[in-house]
Amino acid sequence: MSGQEQDITDNDLLAYADGQLDGDARDRVERHLTADPAATALVREWQRQNGLLEALYGPVARESVPQRLQPQRLARLRKASDASSWRQLAAALALLALGTGSGWLAHGFLAGDRSMAEPLVAQAVEAHDLYSGDVLHPVEVKAEDGAHLQTWLSKRLDRKLSIPDLRSDGLNLVGGRLLPAAGGEPAALIMYEDDSGQRVSLYVVPAEDGGETALRYNNVDGLEAISWTDEDVHCALIGGLPRARLEAIAKAAYAQLI
Repeated sequence: MSGQEQDITDNDLLAYADGQLDGDARDRVERHLTADPAATALVREWQRQNGLLEALYGPVARESVPQRLQPQRLARLRKASDASSWRQLAAALALLALGTGSGWLAHGFLAGDRSMAEPLVAQAVEAHDLYSGDVLHPVEVKAEDGAHLQTWLSKRLDRKLSIPDLRSDGLNLVGGRLLPAAGGEPAALIMYEDDSGQRVSLYVVPAEDGGETALRYNNVDGLEAISWTDEDVHCALIGGLPRARLEAIAKAAYAQLI
């Protein structure tokens, strides 16, 4: 194998699998694949996943943007909500100053209700609804391959993720899958199940702004949803569980995910 082929990185392989290479760059990766069966198998798996995502979501991605998501309309909605957001922030700071915050608040998390689900929560609920009821194929990578699942999702999201172990909260890992988020970035869906068969989904997308945000609560179509931002990921936990239990699970997931 030449020195050039030895320089092939996972990013090169991902770009090849996504059809983003041409000319010399493509030829160089193909020579590498000829000599590396493991890399070839990995690229084929990524291409298979791309094909599945295109089949599932390609038609939707090519549709025109709905009126409800037009930038001008969203800008008006955001402007209208600014005053409410500042009032919520002032109230939270007042509680903190009075010393009524819990240990969770001491770590920078301010819990608050939102009357309207955020885009992240809407995506997470849609994904949970689509896959949590699937008996045969709720996930792409099963719990038995947990190490591979963690490595795979970390690479695709370009973030170092740890799959939370939630057994102490009564949840067993089912597995996970890769999905496209609304902004075009990849999203990870990690699914859990309790002894009664009730499933909970942890939805994770990359964040560019970083930092930490409040735990945000929503109820969407009878499902409880808790969302937050932690360092370089946005997260939403979705499930048909009582809010108090889902909050405890969210805290456990937060402590382990990054």
